[in-house]
Amino acid sequence: MGFNLSEWALRHRSFVVYLMIASIFAGMTSFRSLGRNEDPAFVIKTMIVQAAWPGATINDTLLQVTERIERTLQETPNLDFLRSYTSPGLTTIFHLAERTSISGVERTSGCGTEAPIQVIA
Repeated sequence: MGFNLSEWALRHRSFVVYLMIASIFAGMTSFRSLGRNEDPAFVIKTMIVQAAWPGATINDTLLQVTERIERTLQETPNLDFLRSYTSPGLTTIFHLAERTSISGVERTSGCGTEAPIQVIA
């Protein structure tokens, strides 16, 4: 008959408990010594535009606010993604700049930090 690990562990309970406690302690110590990068090495540039028009219907908000802002934002360089959410009297638009990969690190290029000067024409 071969070696039975379960039987051996039951016969040497104190040693097994010691190994479990030592493993937990080693894991906690290793976790505490892990390096932490507070500012990651990649940048995702997102611009969020939110406009409110209290009392407006969803149709008015969509036609008068959302579509005009979207048209203006589509003129910004390196547009990758544009999504808008419109509810009565409120619109929220997310603008994500184009991402490029440089040596395995994702970086955003081309989108300035300034919003368009005249959002609603």
